[in-house]
Amino acid sequence: MIQIKKIKCSGNSIIWIWKVEESVEKLKILSSEHSKIINEKKRKEFYASRILIEKMCKKLKIKFNGIFKDSNGKPFLKGSSYSISISHKFPYVVAMIDEKNCGIDIEKIDGKIEKIKSKFLSDEELKITKNDIIELTKYWSIKESTYKLKGATVPLKKIKIKKISENYFESFIEGEQFEISTMEIDRHILSFTN
Repeated sequence: MIQIKKIKCSGNSIIWIWKVEESVEKLKILSSEHSKIINEKKRKEFYASRILIEKMCKKLKIKFNGIFKDSNGKPFLKGSSYSISISHKFPYVVAMIDEKNCGIDIEKIDGKIEKIKSKFLSDEELKITKNDIIELTKYWSIKESTYKLKGATVPLKKIKIKKISENYFESFIEGEQFEISTMEIDRHILSFTN
């Protein structure tokens, strides 16, 4: 049985989270789209993300004509002015739909992030996050959510973050400012635009 958690957001945006425990075969039956992905986890993520977006569209009374990706890989709803954002870190798949441009990301809290922190954090952000695995994961996830707003290749180090409170941040990219919220779910960090 599909278990979906729904997060209340401001405005007209909605976020749903699905811990995928279904088989590829069941997901394939539930999806209106087809995948040639060979890796089983990636195929599950593909099907689950499409099913999730389709169910969200139904809830919002948006006609679902499928999903397409632009040349940068940013997903869009076919024939709709609504924006979508999708993320997955198996077994979780998360999706967001909003009337305005949106970004969402989910990352597992894992010590491996210490090895790559200097690749995505500025010197100032390295001082702020120290070696706190949860903070490092939050910053990674916030930068990913912000990156998804642009839909173009921008080095993560160029995205700047200002912490406002424990789970509320501002991010800055190419002269634009965004508000981002975070929350912890089952040793994962979820970040999303407000």
